[in-house]
Amino acid sequence: MIKFNPDRIYSFECLKDDLTRLADQYVNEVKLETIGYSVTRREILAVKVGSGKKIILCHGTHHAREWLTTTLLVDFIVHILQDNSWPWLTIREDWLNLVSFWFIPMVNPDGVTLVQEGLNRFDNAEALLKWNKESTDFTSWKANSRGVDLNRQYPTDWESIKGNPGAPSSSHFKGYQPLSEPEVQAVYHFVKKRNIDVAIAYHSSGEEIFWRYRLNDTIVEKQLRPLAEALANITGYRLINPSDHPSGGGFTDWFLTTYKRPGFTIEIAPSVGPQPVPLHLYKQVFQSNELVLYTIAEHLIKEKDV
Repeated sequence: MIKFNPDRIYSFECLKDDLTRLADQYVNEVKLETIGYSVTRREILAVKVGSGKKIILCHGTHHAREWLTTTLLVDFIVHILQDNSWPWLTIREDWLNLVSFWFIPMVNPDGVTLVQEGLNRFDNAEALLKWNKESTDFTSWKANSRGVDLNRQYPTDWESIKGNPGAPSSSHFKGYQPLSEPEVQAVYHFVKKRNIDVAIAYHSSGEEIFWRYRLNDTIVEKQLRPLAEALANITGYRLINPSDHPSGGGFTDWFLTTYKRPGFTIEIAPSVGPQPVPLHLYKQVFQSNELVLYTIAEHLIKEKDV
C-alpha cells in the first residue's frame, strides 16, 4: 500500500519515485512507459491502468506553473489502484476490463523544475534569465526550457495563433514551427498510435471546461454536448464556448478536429493569476474532479452497450 501525499510541492523526482513504486507494487495492473524526453532529457512518463478496449487519456502540466494537475492525476491513479471506496470501483467492478486509462501526468518536466527550483539545474541559465525579463523568480513560468509554450505547438491552426511574442518567452511563444518541441512530439505520437476515445487535458486555473473548438453543430450535439454537460455538472465548472475566431494550437483543438471525438481542457481551481495553484486549494480541486473518470467511463460503457 503506497501512501500518497498531495500536500507538497510535487516535483519531477516525486513523480518518478511514485510511479516507479506503483509499477513495482502493481505489476499486473500498471504499465509504466517512457514515451519521450524533454529538452534536457527528463523522461515523459505514461501510465496505463486497465485492460479494456475503450481508452481514456488524461494528461497534465503542459504549462510549467500548473504542476498541481500532475498531483491530481497521480492521486487519481492511486485511488484507482488502492481505494475500494471510490464510487466507480464499487458500482462497476468490471470497468477496468472494459476501459483503459492512460495518464501522462507531467508533459513539461523541465518547466516544472524551473518553476520549483530556479536556474541552478539548467545549462542555458543566461538565456532563461533573458526570456524571463532578467528576473530570477520563475514561479509564473509556463513554457519549456527553450521558452516555447507547449500548448501552442499542435498543428491545428498553428499559423493563426494570436498573441505570439515571436521569440522565446516565459509564456505564449508558439515556437518557430509546430511540433518543434520534443515534449509535444512525445504526446502527439503517443496519441497517433492509439485509438483514444476521450482525451482530457488538465490545466489551471479558472474552473472552466473548453470542449468544442471549431467543430460543426452536428458533431457537437451528437457526440460532445452530452458528456460536456455531464462533466460541467459534476465538477461545477463552466462550459466555455469558443469565440468566432479561436486561437488554435492547443492539444484539445488538435484532438477534436483530427479525431472528431470528445476532448476537453479542464481548468482546475478558482482563478489565481500567473502563479501555481496554492496547495490549500487542492482538497477542493480533488473533490470537484473526483467523478470525472467515473463519468467518462460510464459514458463509454453505455455507448458500448447500445
